[in-house]
Amino acid sequence: MRKLIIITAIVAPLLFMGAQDKKKEINYKTEYCEGWEDGYCEGWKDVKGRYAICPIAPICPIAELDCNKGYRCGYNRGFKAGMRKAYRQ
Repeated sequence: MRKLIIITAIVAPLLFMGAQDKKKEINYKTEYCEGWEDGYCEGWKDVKGRYAICPIAPICPIAELDCNKGYRCGYNRGFKAGMRKAYRQ
């Protein structure tokens, strides 16, 4: 019985310490995805007008292999996608 109490006394604080570490915020947005969202909105506005309300951008696609400038590549690709979507509606 003493062994069980000792093991519990050692293991319980370790479990609570691990729970606190899991509360860290995870930033999943990359520069490419931020550029995608900004470009999508600007492409939409280019077609619909400067004061148009931007729709919610779709989930950013995986970056192309030949893209070495993260934000710029995402922006350009998002801009084109936003324009295409605005022309269809």
